[in-house]
Amino acid sequence: MSEVNLLERYPKGKGRSAERPVITDDDRRISKQFGKDYFDGDRRHGYGGFNYHERFWSETVKLFQHYYALADDAAILDVGCAKGFMLNDFMKLMPGAQLAGVDISQYAIEHAVEPVRPFVRVGNARNLPFPDHSFDL
Repeated sequence: MSEVNLLERYPKGKGRSAERPVITDDDRRISKQFGKDYFDGDRRHGYGGFNYHERFWSETVKLFQHYYALADDAAILDVGCAKGFMLNDFMKLMPGAQLAGVDISQYAIEHAVEPVRPFVRVGNARNLPFPDHSFDL
């Protein structure tokens, strides 16, 4: 089977590693809670502000749709969906798609982008709350 880089259209970073903060064991402990501090707190604890920007996934989801030959009404599950940004772009690209997302973070699910909130829930990738073979992707 051929290999495809599904992130080839994802924007590249600017390489500002000198600006990265020094991370302590306490910072790692806080980040592993996957709460507000991880998503929207200080950069030392995670993202330092996890906000939706269309440029990050809109082109990538087109590549997913093409590569996997997804029908407009495909069933798509995003495991580790965080605030649902990629699902949001699938919704824009494929309005008839059946979407679902799970994330371990209660905070992320509570702060998911409005259009996908009905389709996301707290869940663990080790024990997905869906029957096998429920999704096309």
